[in-house]
Amino acid sequence: MIKFFRKIRQNLLLERKTGKYLKYAIGEIVLVVIGILIALQINNWNENRKKETLKNEYEIALINDYTKDTIQINARLLRNNLRIKRINSIGDSITNGHFNNLESYFELFNNEFIGIRVTNVYNTNSFNLLISSGKIDLFDKDLRKELMELNRLQTFEKTVQDGNKDLLLKFILNLGSKYPNFEETLIKNTTHQLLWENVNVNDLPRDLVNYLGQERYTIARYIELTESVLQQTELVLNLLAANNK
Repeated sequence: MIKFFRKIRQNLLLERKTGKYLKYAIGEIVLVVIGILIALQINNWNENRKKETLKNEYEIALINDYTKDTIQINARLLRNNLRIKRINSIGDSITNGHFNNLESYFELFNNEFIGIRVTNVYNTNSFNLLISSGKIDLFDKDLRKELMELNRLQTFEKTVQDGNKDLLLKFILNLGSKYPNFEETLIKNTTHQLLWENVNVNDLPRDLVNYLGQERYTIARYIELTESVLQQTELVLNLLAANNK
């Protein structure tokens, strides 16, 4: 094809048809430019298609991650709201003197003090990959802003709760150092009974109420922060779903 065009140009020059040669040369340049523009357009179209495909993949991955988070969060919020009510009930019972002997306290510990669930394990793999790869720019400004805000809330919730759990653990350790084992199977153990004889049980109601107060605070703070995370997660899910239609 190139040889063909070159031959035409040479013939025009040999025939001294300079005007026609210039017109032909300009036409050839125009054709080349048009070809380049078409090639660039095709290349841009391919690049945009690849970006759109990658964006859709990230959207689906994020939707899956955040949907799992909402299921986990809702289940734990329900459980912890019930625990708050139970703590209030136990605290009232202790304050009102309903637990008036060691056996009743042993039963209380074995039935009620079974640990709390105030740790959220967020599904952040897709978000972390989005950030580390620099692909977050695939999304528009508003969605990027909400994604970053969700990550901030998740990080803040985990940081605060780690501190609160450490403080609650100190309360537990203090109880453990002050009072012998509350395990129900040891109630009739002679050695265990002797250990309790040296304990000032008059402080037990107050210490338990203080512990329950700390547990209540830990759970209440968890609920407060997690509800903020849940609200933001649902907002992000709605934005992702709208983009993925």
